[in-house]
Amino acid sequence: MITIGVIVMEAKSFRRPAGDAGSKKSYPCRTILHVARGVTIGDVVHPLPNRALLAPFLTGALKLQEQGAHVVTTTCGFLIPLQDAIANQLRVPFIASSLLQIPLVYRLVQGRVGVITANDEALTKSYLQLAGVSDDMPIAVLGLQHHNAFAEPYLNGSAGLDLERVEACVAGASVQLLERYPDIKAFVCECHNLPPFAAAIERSTGKPVFDVLSLVSFVLHGINKLAFL
Repeated sequence: MITIGVIVMEAKSFRRPAGDAGSKKSYPCRTILHVARGVTIGDVVHPLPNRALLAPFLTGALKLQEQGAHVVTTTCGFLIPLQDAIANQLRVPFIASSLLQIPLVYRLVQGRVGVITANDEALTKSYLQLAGVSDDMPIAVLGLQHHNAFAEPYLNGSAGLDLERVEACVAGASVQLLERYPDIKAFVCECHNLPPFAAAIERSTGKPVFDVLSLVSFVLHGINKLAFL
């Protein structure tokens, strides 16, 4: 049985609906969760990569692998600095961040990629470079840290999660970014909490939208091939 392993951060302030990377309802197969105890959003969403995160996430990835995971992923796109170090220690594919898709999406659409992130002040060039984004790839980044509907539950833990309110917020932000950069041809969601709202981005902008679940599906297709013969 194909199994997905997900390393989740401690997040007691909001629930994880279907579509959220930390919800078992988001995946088409058996899913195992491992909680990185003591790791919070404030430890991860930061302009400078936190080297102390490697130990708890590597431990979690190895445990999930031993429990039978065929692919391991995380619940935050800001974990891209851990990609190579953890992937090198596993026998199975590891997906640290949805940001890994930006170079591929750029090649697919041959145009500007809009990036919706939890915090554009924290998503510095170093994170993008670690994802393989080069200076000649046109991107446009918009953060949700000043949008209360998103920031209060997801970043500050100061309010309950109102899905309709967050959906309107995320869709509105994507339209705002497209109006600012009309040459955007596709969107990538950095934040692994955003897949529940990706359909709203697509409807509002008319552009393809890629998120961490897109990347998980890509890997699943590689490790669970259909037999045509």
